[in-house]
Amino acid sequence: MTGRFGWRMWAVFAALAVLPTFPFMTGYRLNLAFDALLFGIVAMSLDLLMGYTGLVSFGHAAFLGLGAYSTAILLERGVRSLWLCLGAAVLVVGLYALLVGYFATTRRGIYFALLTLIFAEVVYTFFRYTMAFGGSDGIQGLEAAWVLPGVPASAIDSPLKNYYLVLAVLFLTYLACRTLVDSHFGKVLIAIRENEDRARFLGYNVRRYKLAVCVISGLLAGLAGAIYPIRLANATPDLLLWTVSGEAIVMVMIGGIGTLVGPIVGGAFFIVLQEEVSTYAPKIYQAIGLSADKGVGLHFLIIGVILVLIVIFMPKGLLGALRPARRREPRLAAPAPAGGGK
Repeated sequence: MTGRFGWRMWAVFAALAVLPTFPFMTGYRLNLAFDALLFGIVAMSLDLLMGYTGLVSFGHAAFLGLGAYSTAILLERGVRSLWLCLGAAVLVVGLYALLVGYFATTRRGIYFALLTLIFAEVVYTFFRYTMAFGGSDGIQGLEAAWVLPGVPASAIDSPLKNYYLVLAVLFLTYLACRTLVDSHFGKVLIAIRENEDRARFLGYNVRRYKLAVCVISGLLAGLAGAIYPIRLANATPDLLLWTVSGEAIVMVMIGGIGTLVGPIVGGAFFIVLQEEVSTYAPKIYQAIGLSADKGVGLHFLIIGVILVLIVIFMPKGLLGALRPARRREPRLAAPAPAGGGK
């Protein structure tokens, strides 16, 4: 692996691989780790758009939700192969990402963000009110997926197996993203972020690059969504809410935009923060003399204050604050003319 985080990331993934062997990693903590790593994947996929291309998407939850529903629909109908579930998610999310990207990339800035939001709201409304997919309750009570079709012993039916599944997806996703951003394609994305008009003037088909990164980003988020029902045994319209997209943006920002690793940390930090604050909220209510029903929103306030403090004192994010000053980006050469310039 090349790039700025080479050997460090190998060490981090090795540590994550042996983490379940520690006594404190109970089933509850393994499930929490699953959620943390899964949303780290979602945040990292969004970072390709935000951090490297300068595109803000308010509809990323649609990719996550469509991936989850693709798996849930197959499992509900007795198709328990993990690979078929992942393949279905890639197909469905890829087609949707291509559709959204085709229209959204015709616009810039806030208009791009609004178009992604509008498409996501259409998808949310469809699953929210279509009873064939469970309506507001979603699809519940799913069976475990099998790694080897027809072999029950290969079922992913324990917190430990779920953890290693999401870790493997995270590892492969990081390798793909790191390779992408270190390639010429990634340099063009950075050029588009810095000055879209100049990249176009150099002869690059800017819209084609933006469409490609939209599809890639959506596919990665969709893969995360595809393994979501394997642990939770359900898929609900809540995954498609615009608030989930907003949370993904927050994860990218607090982790460190344009770093790939930062959004993983940001996603994990956000999920663990939510869980821990919610767990200790009753004690906080009791300490300040509030009943649980009257202080029901207090933990959201606590989370909000913590996030605001991070934004104020660490504007580059948890990992971005540790990065050296950004070096001048290398000059991007114009693409070679067709036919080798002859």
